[in-house]
Amino acid sequence: MNEQRAAHRPTKSSRGTPHWKAGMIAAAWLVACSPPGPPSLPPAVAEVVAANEAAGDPYRGRFPVEAALAGLPEGPGLWATIVTEFGAIPCELDLTGKPLSVANFVGLARGLRPVRQPDGTFAPLPYYEGSVFHRTHRGQFVQGGRRPGLEDPGFVLQDEVSPGDDFRDPGVLALANRGPHTASAEFFVTLGDTRHLAGKHTPFGRCEALHVVRDVADAVADGRKPVIERIEITTAPP
Repeated sequence: MNEQRAAHRPTKSSRGTPHWKAGMIAAAWLVACSPPGPPSLPPAVAEVVAANEAAGDPYRGRFPVEAALAGLPEGPGLWATIVTEFGAIPCELDLTGKPLSVANFVGLARGLRPVRQPDGTFAPLPYYEGSVFHRTHRGQFVQGGRRPGLEDPGFVLQDEVSPGDDFRDPGVLALANRGPHTASAEFFVTLGDTRHLAGKHTPFGRCEALHVVRDVADAVADGRKPVIERIEITTAPP
């Protein structure tokens, strides 16, 4: 009996802490020191999910953050570099604040997010490669991300707007839309104070190299459609 009781008694570590308690302390330390996981998507808007289901989108308009980031190394943040004939436009993405929009954008850029093909099926492809900048409002924004022959990717996104969205300065990267919850792949970069767009469009990043953005906008204003060669996604500043 005494041997059985002794067998079930917690043993102590060499420093006087029971092994079971030391294990709990170690586990708590690991949790506290582990890097935070990907942010969660916002609560779903039922009518947007239903519209995407009806369109056949396998992700119902909610492409996961984990899928968008798959294979990327850990880093201090998330950046997209829009490569054009006029130069590169580096943009820091707001994954924490706008996870749904960023996951969708990154998934399209990396060729991971399925889009609707001409035959009606959905398949992944690097959607932005060969897409164009096609619209500008002088001094306000230039819009791009439209892929010729595949303009409709087959899904819509719910808006991620908040009272803190700031459109006052140039360089805001935001999603184009036709009204509430209609954004998908097309985006725009602001050229000036566009605070009238706050609450109507989802801003999901901030771009630099504004001289390149202005060159692209000038070309669009002249009737050209500058091509986006690719959008590179990195977890460190380019």
